Amino acid sequence: MSRRPVPALVLGAVLVAGLTGCSDAGESAPSTPEGWQRVESGALSFAVPEDWVEAAQSDDLWSVGWADSSELGPDSLLLVGAPALGQDGAQRGLDTFVAGAQVGGWGYGSTGMSTPVDTATLEVQRNDFTYDDVSGVFWAAADPESGTTVGLQLTGRDLPDEVVAGIESSIAVRAGAEG
Repeated sequence: MSRRPVPALVLGAVLVAGLTGCSDAGESAPSTPEGWQRVESGALSFAVPEDWVEAAQSDDLWSVGWADSSELGPDSLLLVGAPALGQDGAQRGLDTFVAGAQVGGWGYGSTGMSTPVDTATLEVQRNDFTYDDVSGVFWAAADPESGTTVGLQLTGRDLPDEVVAGIESSIAVRAGAEG
């Protein structure tokens, strides 16, 4: 099975046209858990465990990749990021992702949605999903003032709660940065 983010491959063109927003770290600095490293690309900023390695991505939209191993296999964790998903805000980004995954992602099923962050400086919308035997979390984040939107998608057979929580708490949209 390919380790490419399945919904991302199907949704690339759709997401460019309509994804929504994330944030600006103006209210408070994003969290970087102890033993993690911060990654920045365009407007997208997030953290990954220190021992994770960069995983090259050939997709123009989902151009950032990090994994728990340099040898991607069926049990690997893969995090891909889209530094420039549009200017429409986090809710629109989430809606576009889910709609595209339902239409084009055979085997896709949403298992829950939430709004983990909704402040004056950052919006984050989350969708947990399964795709065949893979679990995933998609986050659309936006700066509410500018609408600048970024995305992250974590996939794997088993997603450790501490990894999901660490990534989620670290998400930021860099003000004035472009993807």
